Amino acid sequence: MASLSVLRTGGLTQRRAPRSLGRSCVANSIPHPTLPSLPAQGPPMDCPRDSRRQIMIGLMAGVVGVSTMGQRVARADEFDAEQPAQAASAQSSASKATFKSLRDPTLAYSFEYPVTSSSGAALPMVVSRKPEKYSSAAPLTADARQRIVCELVSLMDALTVSVSVGPPSGTLRTTKPEDWTAKQLAEQVLLDRSTGRVTSGQRISLSTVESARFEERDGSKYCIYETISQGSPTMLSSTGTTYRHARAVTVMREGLDHEPFLYTLNVSCPQERWEDLEEPFMRAVESFKLEETGPAYIAPNQDPWKFF
Repeated sequence: MASLSVLRTGGLTQRRAPRSLGRSCVANSIPHPTLPSLPAQGPPMDCPRDSRRQIMIGLMAGVVGVSTMGQRVARADEFDAEQPAQAASAQSSASKATFKSLRDPTLAYSFEYPVTSSSGAALPMVVSRKPEKYSSAAPLTADARQRIVCELVSLMDALTVSVSVGPPSGTLRTTKPEDWTAKQLAEQVLLDRSTGRVTSGQRISLSTVESARFEERDGSKYCIYETISQGSPTMLSSTGTTYRHARAVTVMREGLDHEPFLYTLNVSCPQERWEDLEEPFMRAVESFKLEETGPAYIAPNQDPWKFF
């Protein structure tokens, strides 16, 4: 066996392999000046070149594996951190509005109305006019064409939900229903509900139609429109001039002898509350529909002399 040379330098003993063993795996035992020397781990063993190559490949693979795992863990942490933020954002943008439904078998219609706004604020709705038949309903104007057959209000929020029924008037009477335009229908309904008049006595509408469109539902054409009108001062506004924003839907149904009648759901509020109520109002008008008539149904022009 080849001999080892021993060097003594400054009290330290070092065993060094000769140059002929430069390719062998000899562990150098160098005692630290302050640490006790470790016992020898056995005689040195020669390591073939292939074994060293496999050891190096294994070490490098381990380092790469640990690095890749760390990157995957970091990406997973980033994804998990983003998910709650996205969920919170979606939850904050979601509406908190809740609704109740109302169905009237007398005139065969139904709809939903909001009891909380988009922000979750309570809307204490009370029934100011319970659903009733057309002949006994309160008229909107002196000619008694348009009549309120149902109304709910929130006095604290100056919010109104009303259903009115009346025959077509003005240009609608001289035009076939299939030729009506959405804006024409909306403007005529608003004009018939208005109490504003000029000096000549001619009625004028106090509302402006912002948008109007037709929507097909169960074979009937529903006209959905948005309006703005000048309103009375309320506690919600500090200015003398106030405006009301509304959404409405109108649909035609034939009464006795095929006489047409217009059913209109109108939901309105002060302009200051519009942002919080716009979405609930849209759902309300989209929920309005004519139900199938049953034994309790009374056509608007049936027994007009019966007030009770």
